[in-house]
Amino acid sequence: MSALPGVIDVRDDAGSPRVGDVRDLATRVGAQATATTGTIAVTADATYDVSFTQPAGTSIKNIIMIAAGNLVTAGASGDDIDFDLGTSAGGGQIIDEKAIADDGGSAVTIAANTPLFIVENGIPAAANKFANMSGGPATSEAMTLAASLASSSERTLHIRLKPLANDLTTAATTVTFVIDFITLP
Repeated sequence: MSALPGVIDVRDDAGSPRVGDVRDLATRVGAQATATTGTIAVTADATYDVSFTQPAGTSIKNIIMIAAGNLVTAGASGDDIDFDLGTSAGGGQIIDEKAIADDGGSAVTIAANTPLFIVENGIPAAANKFANMSGGPATSEAMTLAASLASSSERTLHIRLKPLANDLTTAATTVTFVIDFITLP
């Protein structure tokens, strides 16, 4: 009996696992990393950096941001919370400082325990992607790539969050990033 397209049959005719097929399946299952910031204070222009290791021969599939508590901007134009992804802390080599909460004069809230897909299925978030989801910020900038999410060699990447202009109204929480990788052929 043949397997369906895209399905790996890991059993031989006697019902035993085939080593080669099990190894093939294992290489298709992506790796995952998590990184959590220190406590984010309300202080404007402070930076909160985390780093993680991207395995060799992978591409970033998803970057998910989850705040443990609410993050609320001050409500004056320019009071953004910026996101940055690079090969050095604050370097922006991959995604350079884009507002995950884009304050244009009204306070913007990132609600606690709301998963925000900064990158989803290898595609960076469009402007205002989170506006229609419960707990998502009403306004955000498009996350644009300056470099590839793929890497043939292992590398350390850095994520930075940075509140701009005025102090945040609410913070004193941590943010966890969940990063999913896919193995490249």
